[in-house]
Amino acid sequence: MTGHIAIIGNSPLNIGAVMAADLTLGGEEARLFLWPDQAELADAAGAAGGLTVLDPADQLKSGQTGLATPRIFTGSPAEAVAGAALVVMDVTGDDVERRFRDLLPHLENGQVVHVNTHGYWPSLRVAGMLRAAGKSGVTLTEGVTPSIAAGRDGAVITPHTLRRNVLVAAFPASRSDQARDQLARIFHSFEMARDVLHANLSGMNFLIHPGIALVNIGYFDRAGARGDRISFYGTGNTENAMRMTEALDAERPAVAALLDVPCPSVSEQVARIYGLAPKPLGALVAEVPFYRDLPPLPADVWKAWMRWDIPHGHVPFVLLAEALGQPAPLHRGLVDIMDALVGMSSWRDGLTLERLGLAGMSADDMIRMVRQ
Repeated sequence: MTGHIAIIGNSPLNIGAVMAADLTLGGEEARLFLWPDQAELADAAGAAGGLTVLDPADQLKSGQTGLATPRIFTGSPAEAVAGAALVVMDVTGDDVERRFRDLLPHLENGQVVHVNTHGYWPSLRVAGMLRAAGKSGVTLTEGVTPSIAAGRDGAVITPHTLRRNVLVAAFPASRSDQARDQLARIFHSFEMARDVLHANLSGMNFLIHPGIALVNIGYFDRAGARGDRISFYGTGNTENAMRMTEALDAERPAVAALLDVPCPSVSEQVARIYGLAPKPLGALVAEVPFYRDLPPLPADVWKAWMRWDIPHGHVPFVLLAEALGQPAPLHRGLVDIMDALVGMSSWRDGLTLERLGLAGMSADDMIRMVRQ
């Protein structure tokens, strides 16, 4: 299927806005749909005659800056989606089902729908909706991290990062070749995962956030009490934060082996995605331009991130591991601790195997389902 690229939504990382502008500058026909609560961007772009993209140009797929004029729609996504070959959703990890439910009536068989978020099992979360709607010809894709991110002031966009060698999965995996052709239109470079199990066991927020968040809570509390902002990946990048990250990471390989998927370490994944030479994890985190150049963040930002990561990343990992006979005690303890600190009920509200369509399955059953 050939056609334009429909970009649906714009999250706080401005993935939708920068992608629409970048693709337009690169010669693609990009249509950006904004939900009613995101209409401020449409108003700003309308007043400015488009979206202005600033340097650094090397953090853009097109490599070009300047005024971009993608078609922008609000209200209903129907016009943006009709005839599109590729539909890209910019959505936060806690909002996947709601946004997809509103998008679903407009999807067409033959389309590839890429959920451009930080893992969180989006394909399996919405696959049942597709089946119920009779749209068996829609291919879902997802990555371990978004392809791009940016800052924004009105209609002016400053790209922050263009990620490379991103691990991306198709659901079902049997359609990986079809998906690859479309995904090449939006990624600088990427690698097809074996399946969505592979991708979700490698989600970057799932791997990187919890160790730093847990070990640095005292630092965050004191900064907040002073009214200061924090350097999550800078000051928060301590020896013990990295030790905790690697200890959590050590619970993945046994689960990955049972599911017949590779399991590169967290440090190997950081090095690959950001094009860095192998180093100890702390040194790598310190060297990542995206982490290094982030402005100081609100002292309680870790709580918002844990509200995404714990119920949508760590809960399904623990339940999956335990269902396969591989307990993950550090991850289970992390969920309980963060629930107590943040005020969540992640075992109740998070992604269960029932919600993912994996309940009661053996490892072989899971593999067969996600691949075929």
